[in-house]
Amino acid sequence: MIKNIIFDLGRVIYTFWPLKDMIKLGFSEAQAGRIMEHVFNHPAWRDADRGLITINEHINKSQKDFPDIAQDLQKVFCDGWIDRVITVMPQSLDFYYEVKRRGFKIYIITDFPEDAFAHVRARDAFFDEADGIVVSAHEKLLKPDPAIFRCLLDRYKLAAEECLFIDDLQNNIAAAKDLGMQGIQFVSIEDCKRQFEELVK
Repeated sequence: MIKNIIFDLGRVIYTFWPLKDMIKLGFSEAQAGRIMEHVFNHPAWRDADRGLITINEHINKSQKDFPDIAQDLQKVFCDGWIDRVITVMPQSLDFYYEVKRRGFKIYIITDFPEDAFAHVRARDAFFDEADGIVVSAHEKLLKPDPAIFRCLLDRYKLAAEECLFIDDLQNNIAAAKDLGMQGIQFVSIEDCKRQFEELVK
């Protein structure tokens, strides 16, 4: 019986499509693609998710390593960039609260840089409804490493077979299932809700 719903954040509860954001800012596809390569898709971004560096440290180093895009990075990562790029998806948030109202426990497990997470944690009240939160940067672990899932299970004394994990990436869902959880790969809120009802009935 499913008792615990575990949410990922990026592209489940929050938007996170930096390429689209840069196009909206007026960058060409080539310019945006170069920034994606050297910043968002660079291994250092995963180091930030792991809590080894901050986003600001990564950006500062990128500006030194790639001076030809230094001014572009200033434009992308100006003050308030998190509030522009990482925003709540209203239908997903409604579903999150609906799940809570129906009596399920809610947990969050997310790959998130420490400085960016501190910002959204202070900004968004929905975190207050969570029964537990595991953040990659705090634990120095990343999905799909089974250790980050075990961290959640052990810390909050959860039985894997009573957990349903919702994430946008199939490899993360597979890792959770390997530990005995149920899983939904998030592709749309409509599909997520349909699968949810099938799994919890």
